[in-house]
Amino acid sequence: MYKEFQNIIKKFSNQKVIVWGDLILDEYIYTTTGRISREAPVLVTEFESNEFKLGGAGNVVLNIKSLGAEPIPVGFVGDDLDGKILKEILNKNGIKLDYLIKAKNYKTPKKSRILSGGESTKKQQVLRIDKLNRSEIEDTLYNKIEKNLLNLLENVDLLIISDYIYESVKPDILNNIKRSFPSKLITIDSRNNLLKFHNTYIATPNEPEVKRMFPDNNFYSEEDFFKAGLELLEKIKAEGIILKRGHNGLIVFEKNKKPRIINIHGSSDIVDVTGAGDTIISVISLSLLLKANLFLSAQLANIAAGIVVMKEGACPINYKELYNELK
Repeated sequence: MYKEFQNIIKKFSNQKVIVWGDLILDEYIYTTTGRISREAPVLVTEFESNEFKLGGAGNVVLNIKSLGAEPIPVGFVGDDLDGKILKEILNKNGIKLDYLIKAKNYKTPKKSRILSGGESTKKQQVLRIDKLNRSEIEDTLYNKIEKNLLNLLENVDLLIISDYIYESVKPDILNNIKRSFPSKLITIDSRNNLLKFHNTYIATPNEPEVKRMFPDNNFYSEEDFFKAGLELLEKIKAEGIILKRGHNGLIVFEKNKKPRIINIHGSSDIVDVTGAGDTIISVISLSLLLKANLFLSAQLANIAAGIVVMKEGACPINYKELYNELK
């Protein structure tokens, strides 16, 4: 089986992929814990350093790039410092910015994570501060998004939607795209908004999202998850669903097939799950583009996820490390 996986990822090179979604700037602020403040019962920490990474759809873009394919990001970016930093990271990684739309008064979404610890200890996250866009986006800008997508899909066969609900993705645009390009491969990872998107090829919700979609389901057993997954498959009219269950692995749902479980790859002593879902949809989508079946694609994505969860922060999967894991 591993030989088959190797043959798949060798073909990732030079595949073109549209990534439509919410590009987020992730900031990591590293501090040293000093003492408890006399002003309030809170930690006083001393700044050491900070670094920036791409999150949300930006991490999907980096996963596609590091696997050897060519990502084309489509979405909004603000005319602000965070937007400038985000574009600099994309530029540094050789990713084209031609289809990113600068939106007036739009705040580039940012997640700032403050990590702290003693001088010789591992840093732990103590606080996260999110900066979200609260300004209205003009309809003309969504028209530009749609026009960009329609132009790109003339020559690109795969569209990955990474919807973190920061407003870049709209269901009506997807519907128009499907009417114009019914045979294109479209995959989606949507946070808490999945029920609004129909007729994509696959969707990759996680366990908490599915539980919120089906509040009357007690989810006591695997059968409860099977029931919810099959119902969701019917509701959104997808060909397949990959249910992400953290340390419990994946469940693969396909039309007219029984659900199948994939156990996690590697250790269950996970370091950080941040960005693992981005890796999963990236690997699955590329594999499906190369005509691998859904279950095989999910197995390969599971291996990739098993690698990235052993790293801190949102880290894309690298082609070489994935290939070496398959030896």
